Amino acid sequence: MSDKMRAEDFKPCALCGKGMMHAGLPLFYRVRIERMGISLPDVQRAHGMEQFMGGHVAIARVFCDPDIAEPIVKAATALVCETCATAGDGVVARLMEGAE
Repeated sequence: MSDKMRAEDFKPCALCGKGMMHAGLPLFYRVRIERMGISLPDVQRAHGMEQFMGGHVAIARVFCDPDIAEPIVKAATALVCETCATAGDGVVARLMEGAE
């Protein structure tokens, strides 16, 4: 996915169904959503190694650092207008503030 967007990339807001600038604000959010699943056998294996190393997680990771989660549904991208992103509890805007 490119950082920039062309006119053909725009869709209505995933929450309200209106255009991105319906309130006159030239800002919006592009949100990538993934549903992940945890591999319990890999978590158990990693935990076992941590216990074997006496609780020293950093040392255990040297010997066993498995991928413990994987996508179970193909990632989706949604556009959210500024109004919806900040309305109510502003969950979309708050997620952006805490993102890496």
